[in-house]
Amino acid sequence: MITINGMDFPLDRKYYTKSGAHMWLKQDNGLVKIGLDAFASEMAGFLTFFMISEEEPKAGDAIGSFESAKFVSRFYSPISGKIVEVNEAAIANPKLINDDPYATWIVAIDPGNPEELASEFIIEDGGEIEAWITEEVKKLEEG
Repeated sequence: MITINGMDFPLDRKYYTKSGAHMWLKQDNGLVKIGLDAFASEMAGFLTFFMISEEEPKAGDAIGSFESAKFVSRFYSPISGKIVEVNEAAIANPKLINDDPYATWIVAIDPGNPEELASEFIIEDGGEIEAWITEEVKKLEEG
């Protein structure tokens, strides 16, 4: 686990960095569970709505959206495959994501191409994660 600006980032998963997506991916019994990371949860504020719509996304496709008092954003799939499960508890009560973003996955995808987990936009090294989040925080501070 590394902590950056008070936000925790477990090192037992990968992180999707494309276009400021701020999502985590964790392999679990052949599936890839996906959720929002601490940075996304912190920046979004209190989540009020989450919707998942796409069943067979390609990497980079919007598969849903989420809302908070601060903004509305799309939720993108970092990998191609088939959505085989949606965490209905998180959809019904998005605050669970705010409470513990790493215990609250949103979708489980059966990856069509497991090699996509080695994409240039997916990182897992602690040093890379620290550099990425530090840069994201810097962008926010500069405005």
